[in-house]
Order: sequence, then C-alpha cells, then structure tokens
Amino acid sequence: MVARRKRNPNGSGTVTKRTDGRYQAAVYVPQPDGTVKRKYAYGKTFDECDQKRRELIDRAKGGIPTPTRDMTLGQWFDYWLEVIVKPNLAHRSYETYEQAVRNHLRPLLGSKVMVKLGVKELRGDIQRLAQAKGAKTAKHALRVLSAALTAAMIEDIGLTRNVAKLVHVRATTDSGKSWDAVTVLRFLAAARRLTVYYPAFLLICLLGLRRAEVCGLRWENIDLDNRILWVEQQRQRTSAGTIDVAPKSETSKAPLPLPAQCIAPLRWTRMRTAMLRERAISLGRPWFEDPDGHVFISRTGHPLLPSNLYLTMQRIIRIAGLGKMNLKGLRKSCGTLLVHLGVHPRIIKAVLRHSRIATTLDIYAEALDPDVVEAVAQLDRLLRQPARILQLEVAHAGSEVD
Repeated sequence: MVARRKRNPNGSGTVTKRTDGRYQAAVYVPQPDGTVKRKYAYGKTFDECDQKRRELIDRAKGGIPTPTRDMTLGQWFDYWLEVIVKPNLAHRSYETYEQAVRNHLRPLLGSKVMVKLGVKELRGDIQRLAQAKGAKTAKHALRVLSAALTAAMIEDIGLTRNVAKLVHVRATTDSGKSWDAVTVLRFLAAARRLTVYYPAFLLICLLGLRRAEVCGLRWENIDLDNRILWVEQQRQRTSAGTIDVAPKSETSKAPLPLPAQCIAPLRWTRMRTAMLRERAISLGRPWFEDPDGHVFISRTGHPLLPSNLYLTMQRIIRIAGLGKMNLKGLRKSCGTLLVHLGVHPRIIKAVLRHSRIATTLDIYAEALDPDVVEAVAQLDRLLRQPARILQLEVAHAGSEVD
C-alpha cells in the first residue's frame, strides 16, 4: 500500500524546487491594509528557503504585516510610516515625512505599484510637482521617497534599486542667513530690556544651543561654580505631549564651557523661579511643581515651550527694528562669528555639536565670502593699472633673457 503524502498544516506554507534549481517558499501573510496575500521567498538551498519560510510565519503570528511585490506605493507609505519611521525616529521627523507623503507623494504616486516604478515615469511626476509646488518642495518630496524606497529594499519584497536616487531636482540651497557681531549685540541689548528670557538668548548666541535644547535645559545640567553646561535632552512636541527627549544625535550630547557673562543671568533666573513659586503659593494661584527642574519656565511653573521662545524673539526684533531672523539663524550667527575670530572648523564643530564636519564647513565657507570679495577687488585694482601691468611684463621678459 502506497503511503499518502503528509500535508502541511494550514498556514505553514510550502517549499518547492523551481526549474532553475532554486527553492521557493510560499506563505500567506497579512498586508498593511488588513488583507492577506501570498508572499514568495527564494533560496539557493532547501534549508535557506525553509528558514525564510519560518521567518515569514513568525512575522504573521506576531501580527507584523509583510509587504508583497504587487503593493502600491500608497500601501507601502502606510506601512513604512507606522512600522519603520514612527517607532525609530523622532516625532518631528515622523511629522515631516508624514506631511510630505500626505500632501505630495500619495496624490502623485500612491496608486502606482512600487516595484514597477521607473526612472522616466518618476522624473516626469517630480517635474510636474516642481512646476506646481516649486523646486524645493519637489526636492524634499524626492528625499522622503528615497528614504521610503531604501527601507523597502531591506524588506525583501523584490525591489532591487532605488529609482528616487536616479532622479535629480535642481533647487537653490538656502542655508539661512546670520547676523554680524554688531547686530547680535543690538539684539541682546534689546532682549535684556524686553524679556525675562534674556539668559536663554545669551546661551544661544554664545554657545549655539538649539531652541529645543535651551527649553529642555535643567538645573542639574548646569554647574555654575565650575562654569560647565551639559546638553542632555531637548524639549519636543510628541504624540504623548511636549516632553524631554534625547538629542537627535550622540554628538549633540556634550559638555560645554559656560561663558562668564552667563553666570549672573542664570543665578537671577533661579531666583526668579523661587520668587514666582512663593508668590503663587502665598496668593493661592495655580503653580506647576516641575519634577525635572527646568531652567526656563513660564509664570505658572511649566517648562518654556520652544514655540513661545520663538514668539518672544520675534517680538524683540520687531521692537528693536532688526529685520527678519529666527532662532536657527541666531545659532548660525554663533558659528559665523567664531569663523571671523579665526577659530578652526573642528573647534566650531565641537561648539555647535554638528554630526558632520561638512555642516560646519558650509558655515565656514559662507563666512569667508567677504575675503573672496576683497580678493576679487584687489585683482580688479591691479587690472585697472596699465602701467603696473607693463612693469610686470618687462620684469617677466627680463627674467626669461637671464
């Protein structure tokens, strides 16, 4: 009697040998949109292919969606944002990616099958986006698409190249403007007169702190006696509310020397916090007991929000008549002034805590523009003196005769 072939249990998938000698595993897996589709995996040997089959089954049992080759870009964007971006990147980064997908990429490419997207087709779509929304918007959308497709290549769904890296958009780079020393001094003088958050602006101008880092600064991060400041966290708005999170990169975490002129304003800030607390308690007014001990607080004891610091700066520059500027430009002014003082770029990188030296060199190169202008002016003056040119020619001819 011939023994009947034992069937695999439902949901365990199959492994078969192809005509080309490779092995193929097939497993029904859940999709990001809630449906179930058959997913194929390939291997050179049976054991390799069977291992991939087991991994797909484990993902399915864990409720983790597994994309397939016929997935559209719209379906992939949903999966990428929720499973890859949201758990692993900062909330602000997630918001930036989600807005680019919602406003530009999904309407433009959402219905297209991801593995069938070609360079020519994508180039035409991006050019139309650039014409409708501007080159900078199209370039940003292309960067987000490139990040999404790079993640798709890792997921082993059949995508073998990132077509977004083969499409280019020509857009001007706006690195932001910065102030000179006189304008920075005028701003600090106005801030000292107009706001109690003058010490916060002083830290941005002298140490190049980011606004989120200033708002996330705690008293435990400051040693006034030894004049040291540690950047350990930043204040960010997340899905859980406005909380302290780790800096974006490890290089952002660093001890910095505290300038001497910051000591007295910071001591005054600590006295102001104690005074506000005592007055609120004595008068029965609402007061928030900050367990983390933030340096800069509101009148009710809550940590200062980065958005409020920005609004305060805008009020100051409007009253002082200093023109347009934001907190990022104020931080950049710190780097520009260090360049004019002759500080080496690597030292400036350590002060501003850039993750890449290229970012610092961009500031360095921009700050040297006046030197370039002066060099061209000297050449212009030289070429405006025919007699001097004649002397140079005679001297050159004499050197050749010798």
